[in-house]
Amino acid sequence: MRSIMLSPPTLPRSENLVYVRAPRVDRADPELREPLAHLAALNDTAGRQAAVLALMTSTGSRHERAAWLEYTRGLADAERLIDDIALLSAPRRLPWFEHFARALAPEPVASRHHVIDAARRVMIADGMVSSMDQLRWIALRHLMAGSAVSPPAAATSEIEQLDDGHARCICLFSGFLSRLVPAPELTLDLTGLESVNQTWYDNVTAAWQGRLELPSRRGHDIDLSLRALRVLQSLPWLQRPVLVRGWYDAARVLTEGSALHAEAADALRLACVLLDSPVPPELAQQYIEVEPVSH
Repeated sequence: MRSIMLSPPTLPRSENLVYVRAPRVDRADPELREPLAHLAALNDTAGRQAAVLALMTSTGSRHERAAWLEYTRGLADAERLIDDIALLSAPRRLPWFEHFARALAPEPVASRHHVIDAARRVMIADGMVSSMDQLRWIALRHLMAGSAVSPPAAATSEIEQLDDGHARCICLFSGFLSRLVPAPELTLDLTGLESVNQTWYDNVTAAWQGRLELPSRRGHDIDLSLRALRVLQSLPWLQRPVLVRGWYDAARVLTEGSALHAEAADALRLACVLLDSPVPPELAQQYIEVEPVSH
């Protein structure tokens, strides 16, 4: 199956690129040996709940940490747990988040709802909710509920040939992602340069420009984005990896360096989770997966 048409007729200007340093690989970091052992040993519900909520907190937020400590009051070694998680580098945090969320999926419905509500309270504790906060929370609900995407089915058309309703939903959810891809968008841009996030959005929606009125990526509505996501989850399985690949390739074109920005990478990996899609191999290389516990 062909991928989405992405590239504009000319290469991006050098001043319209995201510059990213290669992430520090910490696979052999001796300082992480003990914290990783602690996390791997968590096999009780309360500990896993506390861990996944700690991974929802924004690094450095006093208010979110306080909300987390309130939730975990009475949990043995709570301070050590959140300190261990704070030591995790960006390539490790999302794999551990997914690990603990999936481990909680078999819990009773009431228990899972309790965690989702606690995650919301932690997320809003500092009065600021970012697009990444929203995306992590949506992914948490998805992971703890089990897969809600459509089963494998044959694709009857190419992505760019989808009907206007499906195409519009792709544009809407792409608009939501464009706040994070290819880098977190600045609230106030004083450079006067064209937004690299807008360029990414224009590239990934190029197949439908001229065919339908593209929704603006500005002032997105999270409920509208969620409804669009549900439509994308109903796409044939073979089309979802093509969609993700298009998002990734468009981000790489606009990124100077050997890797995507960490938040852009997280956004696309979480999109893969939500669409039950394999992670593009190049994106997967930016992460250090949770090693299975040997028995």
